[in-house]
Amino acid sequence: MNAVYELPFGPGKTYLHDSGPVGRIVGGWELSSIGTWHTGHPLTVKMGLAGSIVAPGTLFDGLAQTFLLPDGNDQTDQRPDLVPGVAIFLPGGGKNGTPLINPAAFQAPPVDSNGNFTRFGDAPNGIARALDIWQVDLALMKDTKLTERFSMEFGVQAFNVFNHTQLGDPGNLTLDYNPPSLGSPTPNNLSAPGNFAVITNTVNGLGTNTGTGLPRELQFMLRLKF
Repeated sequence: MNAVYELPFGPGKTYLHDSGPVGRIVGGWELSSIGTWHTGHPLTVKMGLAGSIVAPGTLFDGLAQTFLLPDGNDQTDQRPDLVPGVAIFLPGGGKNGTPLINPAAFQAPPVDSNGNFTRFGDAPNGIARALDIWQVDLALMKDTKLTERFSMEFGVQAFNVFNHTQLGDPGNLTLDYNPPSLGSPTPNNLSAPGNFAVITNTVNGLGTNTGTGLPRELQFMLRLKF
């Protein structure tokens, strides 16, 4: 959303419309703004199957945990089950080192007596969203006519004028799978690594010094037009 407003001062305006020096100073000012807001990116929680099967004395011992899947496909990302009635987001999540997403809201799909998953997880893609992003930029510009041919434009621009911190996406959304003991059909809970769903960067916070999502920046400009 953007807006432009000509300040009502100077020659031809409502206030201080003197054509002399005062009018030249207070006239010709224009205030403009650009506001940006959008929801966070969709986030998908995954279930990591990077470990190996522990089944001494069987053909599966030492194989990748992906062989426990219903189709044995080791080229796809796997999603866990949702735990009914457990909130997906943590209070205050995403800020001050608190994970955005609640790991207790997820568990591994059920397994049979051999430790194989009986089905795929039911947590959908994009089950959560990152934090919303918003920013307001302001510009105050003045155009002063010097002669019939020359004019001078002066401006002050403030990007992210409210210095609003805009946090990025969580870096790690994968929960580690802990297989149950062989012969037990009860799945263990998934374990969350220390950095699960923790936001450690701001938008454009990885060395970028242009664009939206940065701390407040002020810019002055002076341009001669002819």
